[in-house]
Amino acid sequence: MKNPITVVPWNGHKAAASFTFDDAYESHVTNLAPLLDSLGVKATCFLTGDSYYFNHNIEKFRAMAANGLEMGNHTETHPKLTQLSDADRKREILGYKEYLKKNMPGLPFNVFGTPYCDNNEEVQKIIGQEHYISRDCRGYGRITWEKEPNWLSMDSKAWQRSLNTVEEFCQIARDTNDAGEWIIYMNHGVDLDKNNDYSIDPEDLKAIIQQAIDLDMWIAPFGTVGAYHRASFALQHASVSENEDSYKIRWKFPHAKMPKSIPIRIALDFDGTIEQQDKELSPNEDGSYTIEFGKRELDVLK
Repeated sequence: MKNPITVVPWNGHKAAASFTFDDAYESHVTNLAPLLDSLGVKATCFLTGDSYYFNHNIEKFRAMAANGLEMGNHTETHPKLTQLSDADRKREILGYKEYLKKNMPGLPFNVFGTPYCDNNEEVQKIIGQEHYISRDCRGYGRITWEKEPNWLSMDSKAWQRSLNTVEEFCQIARDTNDAGEWIIYMNHGVDLDKNNDYSIDPEDLKAIIQQAIDLDMWIAPFGTVGAYHRASFALQHASVSENEDSYKIRWKFPHAKMPKSIPIRIALDFDGTIEQQDKELSPNEDGSYTIEFGKRELDVLK
């Protein structure tokens, strides 16, 4: 039976952008956090025990998380995971998640970033036990809406001073927006250290983020956009039953570690009324409705 609802791509925006930052640098506290605050943007920081600064300043990253930044798992020692035994992979991935949860209580750490973008099926089997999405790199980092990606090997566009320019990254945002896609940017330090090829000048980063803002892209953490996108495919495959005056739509969580609350914008194929748990929902200004994916069902009244 045809599903009478469709998910509105990228939370009602033409395209989406996520900015991710690896390795828990001091500059994430001193430069990145104030920059994001000034722009009103939230991003994702992937934390690793390989960072001396993080190990001695966990409370500063707790404060960043309290301010809305997403914190992800980036392993205990930042190894090439494909070169380890399964036991060592589990220690690096699953063991370090438990360490992070213990030392940053209240945070789920359900998103992952592979060190060196080093990944294969064996690694993904372990990542997927405790994380619903994982970020790699290798290409242009653009994710299409229509085609379901490999959630445990998401591409991203990595910044290097010697290889990239601000205009190139701004053009990627413009191209992504024109195509109605999601761009995932990968960054490391945010500072003026010209000797670190993976660091980005704060003013350069500001210009790239500002480009996404000017395009009115949906700028949100990696896991936020990823959960919305993954939920959209679950809704496509929802179970639909029809009665004389209504449709009952039910769906399953595609991964146990996804957020319990995922607001999703949907559109109706006809003029009707949407209810969740016997509560009628009011339409948004554009005529769409925001449902709660975590409730796992809704009713469409004809």
